[in-house]
Amino acid sequence: MSTTTAPTPLSRSKALRSSRLTLIFGSRAQGHVRKPWIAAAVAALLVAALASLLWQRERRGAVVGVEVLNVSPPRARLYSRVEIDLNVTGYAGNPFDPDDINVTAFFRDPSGEVVAVPAFFYQGYRRILIGNTERLEPVGSPVWKVRFTPTKVGRYEFYVEAVSRGSSARTPVYSFEVEPSDSPGFVRVSQRDPRYFEFDNGTSRFFVGLNVCWSGSRGTYDYDEWFRAMAASGVNLVRIWMAPWRFGIEWKQLGRYDLEEAWRLDYVLELAERYGIRVILCLMNHGQLSTQANPQWSENPYNRARGGPLSKPEEFWTSEEARNLFKKRLRYIVARWSYSTSLLAWELWNEVDLTDNYMSVRESVARWHAEMAAYLKRHDPYKRMVTTSFANPNLDPLVWQLGEIDFITVHKYGPEGFQDAAGTLYDVVRRAWDRYRKPVLVAEFGVDWRWEGLADKPLYYLDREGVGLHDGLWATVMAGSPATAMSWWWDNYIHPYNLYHHFRAIASFLEGVDPAAAGFKRLEAEVVLPSDLSGEELADVVVYPSLGWARPQESYFVVRLDGAVEGDVSQIPSFIQGAAHPDLRNNPTFKVTFPRGGRVVVHVNSVSRAGAVLAVYVDGGLAKRVDLPDRDGKYDAFAREYDMDVAIEVPPGTHEVKLDNLGVDWYTVDYVRFEGAALKRARVRVYGLTNGTLALVWVKNPDATWWNAIRNASVEPVRDVTIRLAGFSDGDYLVELWDTWKGAVERSWTERASGGFLTIRLESVARDLAIKVKRAG
Repeated sequence: MSTTTAPTPLSRSKALRSSRLTLIFGSRAQGHVRKPWIAAAVAALLVAALASLLWQRERRGAVVGVEVLNVSPPRARLYSRVEIDLNVTGYAGNPFDPDDINVTAFFRDPSGEVVAVPAFFYQGYRRILIGNTERLEPVGSPVWKVRFTPTKVGRYEFYVEAVSRGSSARTPVYSFEVEPSDSPGFVRVSQRDPRYFEFDNGTSRFFVGLNVCWSGSRGTYDYDEWFRAMAASGVNLVRIWMAPWRFGIEWKQLGRYDLEEAWRLDYVLELAERYGIRVILCLMNHGQLSTQANPQWSENPYNRARGGPLSKPEEFWTSEEARNLFKKRLRYIVARWSYSTSLLAWELWNEVDLTDNYMSVRESVARWHAEMAAYLKRHDPYKRMVTTSFANPNLDPLVWQLGEIDFITVHKYGPEGFQDAAGTLYDVVRRAWDRYRKPVLVAEFGVDWRWEGLADKPLYYLDREGVGLHDGLWATVMAGSPATAMSWWWDNYIHPYNLYHHFRAIASFLEGVDPAAAGFKRLEAEVVLPSDLSGEELADVVVYPSLGWARPQESYFVVRLDGAVEGDVSQIPSFIQGAAHPDLRNNPTFKVTFPRGGRVVVHVNSVSRAGAVLAVYVDGGLAKRVDLPDRDGKYDAFAREYDMDVAIEVPPGTHEVKLDNLGVDWYTVDYVRFEGAALKRARVRVYGLTNGTLALVWVKNPDATWWNAIRNASVEPVRDVTIRLAGFSDGDYLVELWDTWKGAVERSWTERASGGFLTIRLESVARDLAIKVKRAG
C-alpha cells in the first residue's frame, strides 16, 4: 500500500456481500467463516437492513458510497496510529449525526478478534501566529477519517461500512502489517497494585503532573512552549479541558461540532505524544450547567433559550434528548481521539458539584455518570480509564463507588485549611484510598483558590519559591498516589515564575522506580526520643486545620512529643461551628502533653455575619471565652476579619483541650499552636513507602511551609535527628540522602538493619530532604 494512493484491496472473494448477510475471509472452499467476524457482520448488517426497511420508501434514490483513499503508514508499528482517509458520498444531513450517516471501520487483529471503530468528519487546517493570536486556515476539502491503534504485532485486515437512512455500502477488505515497537501502550489501573497505574506492557512508573487546561490567544503555540519546558523537567502527565473557550467542540451549535477546536486538540495530543506526556481529557466543566459558579448556562446550546432541549441546567441529567445528544458527542470524541496512547483517561466532569442544584439531583448525577462511563467503555476500542471530579474533596460516594469510575480525583485549595500543604494532601490521599480502594490522584491544588481580580493579591504570587508546590508534589507520592499532585495556575504562576525545577527534582528521585511491581506499603517510622527529657529544649507544635465546609468524621487527636498528631488530621475543621449548623458540628479535642507547662494559641481569621463565641475548654473546664461579633458584614471565611491570637495558659502535664463555639454561627481558625509541647530535635515529619528492601522517604521540617514563607517567618533547622524505619529485613542497605530542591544525591552511605529496623541519623533538616534506601550489593 502507498501513503499517497488508494491501497490495494484483498481479492473480491474476500469482500462483504450484503445480499447474503455474510462476511467471508479466506476461500469459500474452506467451508466455514471465522466466528468473530460472523458476529460483527451480522450485527452491522442487521442494523443496515433495519434502517433500509424504515427509510427506503421515504428516501428512494439516496445511495451512499464509501471508498478508501489512503492508509498511512502502510506498515504500522505497535501502539502507533494508523489513519485511513475515506471518500463518503451520497448521504444527506448532518455528518456529525450517526442517525444521518454512520461510518464504521471493522478491524480483525492477528488473533482473529474484531473491533469496531467509528469514522469521523474532518477538516485540515494550517496554523498562523499573527501578532500574539493564533489563526487557523483551512487546508483542502473536508474528508472522513478513521484512526486506529493496533495492539498486537502481525497482519490486520479491515473494511469500512457506511449506512445512511435506507442505503448502505462497504469497501473491499484491506490489510496492513504491524511491526514491534518500544511503546509501552495504553495506561490501566494496575492489577498487581490497584493504587497505581501500569502500561499494557506490564511496566509502571510514577507520573509527574501539572494542569494546562487551556491556552491563551496564542492557542497551540502556548503548548509548544509549555510542553517543551515540561518535558525537560520530567513532567509526563497533564490535564486538559474541552472548555467552551478552548477545545470544546459543541458550544456554537448543538449537534454540529467545531472542527477548528477539534484540530487544535489533534495538534496538542500529537505534541504530547512527541514529548512523552500523557493527558487526562476533561469533557465538561461545571460552568456549562451553572448560573452561579463561573456561569455559562446562558450561552449553552442545550439551553432552550438558545434552541436546546432544556429549560434549566439540572434537566441535563435526566432528559433523554440531552443524554442522546451527549452520547453522540462522546461517539465523535471516541472516533477522533481514542486512538491516542497519550490519552490516559476520560474525565467526564470538572467539579460537577458546582452545577446548579447539585445536592437535590445528586442521585441523578450518579446515574448519569454510570450511564456515560459505561457508554465510553463500550465504544472506546481501548477501554481506557474513566473518572470525574468534584470541588468539594469530601464528595461524593455515590459517584466514586461506581464500578464504571476507575480512579478518584481530588481538588484541594487554600488558603483555608491549607497552611500545611504537605500534611493536608498526604491525609487527603490516604483517606480516599482507605475509603474507596481505587487510585487517588490530586488533580488540582494550589495555596490559594482565588484568581487575580477576585482577590487583591492571590497568595500564590507571594510564594515565589514555590514552597506550596514543592510540598504538594512530594507529599502525594509518599501517600501512595500514582502521580504527584497537579498544580493549577500554570500560565500565570508556574511558567512565568519558572518553577519547573520542582518537577525535575522529584522526577529525578523517582526515576527507575516501578511502583506497581514494588509492593509498597506505608512506611512505619518514628523519631527516636531521648530517655531523659530534663535537659531537652522544647518547641511548639502547630496544627493547621484542613477540613472545609463538611462535618468532621473524627474529633479526637493526640499531639505527641515528637510533634506528630495522631488521628486523621484531614478532619480537623477550619470552621468551628455554632448552633446554626448542628449537622456540621463536631468540634475538635486535642490531648497534649506539656512537659514544663505552656500555652494554647488559637488564631482566629473571620466570623459569620451572625457572629460566634469562641470557647476553649481544658480538661472539661471553660478556660477561655471570647465573643466574636461580625465586623465586616461578609460571609467571607478568610477575609482576615479578626486575624488575632487567643491564648490560654496551661500547667505542666497531659491535658485535653477542646475548641468549641457557644455562639450562633461559625468562626474560622488558621492554626492552633501548642507552645512547649514537643522536643525541638524530634520535631520532624517522616512520610514514605517501603517494601522491606526499598524505601522512598521524605523528612520535613514542619515549620518550612508556604504559609511561613510568605510571612517571612523564621524557620530554624531541626538538628541531630534520629529516625527509625520499620519493616526491613536484616542486612546492609545503601542510604542515599537527596536534596529535594535540586533533585540530586548529597551523600550516600551504608547502614545495617537489625531486628526489622533501620536507624538513620540526620545532622540537620533545614526545610526537607529525601532518602532512598536500597538493599546493598
